[in-house]
Amino acid sequence: MSNKEDYNDGNEYKFDNIEVDKDTHKKVKKKGGAGVKIYSVLITLLAGALAGTTFFYYRRSNNEKKEVDTYARIEESGNNEVKSIVKDYMENGKGTMAMLRELFPENIVVYASNKYSFLPVADNVPKNDIDNKNINNLENGEIEYLKNDKVVSHKGIDVSKYQGEIDWEKVAADGVEFAMIRIGYRGYGSGALVLDETALNNLEGATKAGIKVGVYFFSQAISVKEAKEEAEFVMENIKKYKITYPVVFDTEDVLNEDVRTEGLTSEELTQIAIAFCNEISNGGYIPAIYANLRWYALSLDMSQLGEYDKWYAYYDKEFYFPYKINIWQYTENGSVDGITGNVDMNISFKDYE
Repeated sequence: MSNKEDYNDGNEYKFDNIEVDKDTHKKVKKKGGAGVKIYSVLITLLAGALAGTTFFYYRRSNNEKKEVDTYARIEESGNNEVKSIVKDYMENGKGTMAMLRELFPENIVVYASNKYSFLPVADNVPKNDIDNKNINNLENGEIEYLKNDKVVSHKGIDVSKYQGEIDWEKVAADGVEFAMIRIGYRGYGSGALVLDETALNNLEGATKAGIKVGVYFFSQAISVKEAKEEAEFVMENIKKYKITYPVVFDTEDVLNEDVRTEGLTSEELTQIAIAFCNEISNGGYIPAIYANLRWYALSLDMSQLGEYDKWYAYYDKEFYFPYKINIWQYTENGSVDGITGNVDMNISFKDYE
């Protein structure tokens, strides 16, 4: 996708002498004492979890002496259960995030802006039934989903002008069943609506090759009015084509100081997404929302979005998200015949006819 951030929320961040700055995504050396500090923090979190304490977030700047003292008290009390859990996760390379997510299933656990956030799972939003045991990771890097040892997912890609000229017959021969095609975008600085220069050729080529298509629009709407304008723009440009898959509202973080959506509240962003989706639905298409874990959890009010299909960007071999999704974008480094260079790979859990 255009302007995408690092979607790899699923990766576990190993605590050796290197850490990843979550804003710049650059690796930096950590200062001394990190091993004791992180271990004591995990002990503290686990002790609280087992004692029924709620932790809304942990800041890395917490006083190290207090953390070590806490660890000492727990060790003295003989809390071997806590230590055993930490040891198991660390020895098996599962990482801190995996441990926290398993310990707090009632929350969505994300790391952003130098803190862990624990967001409550909305009761009124349909939940997913994805079982990680049924995810089949193929040797070529692709993922498929199984039920009763049979593949029930559908192989897909998403493309824009950045994929250049595409040989859609070769794409189809490589087993691609659907393609999400960028129809356009709103400039994050100018606010102008722009048609992707390859969109119409891609729609024609994919459809001719027998590939089902959907479209997505990269939004920078700052009002309900602009969201409706974007939806009308999309429908005007796809009316000649058979659109089987969803028409998607692509909402993302843009790492640019001139981004026009900067400062919008979660409620404002949510109402903008709803306005786009309702307009698309009124036009006879299936609306959907595209976002990654952090954007869904921190920037949108999921309790208001239960009725809409969801396209989820999450780059990991295992799945993490409590809500029902319809399409999973699992990597940006895929390879498909007929396309030069990398392409985003997806699987659909829903049969769109």
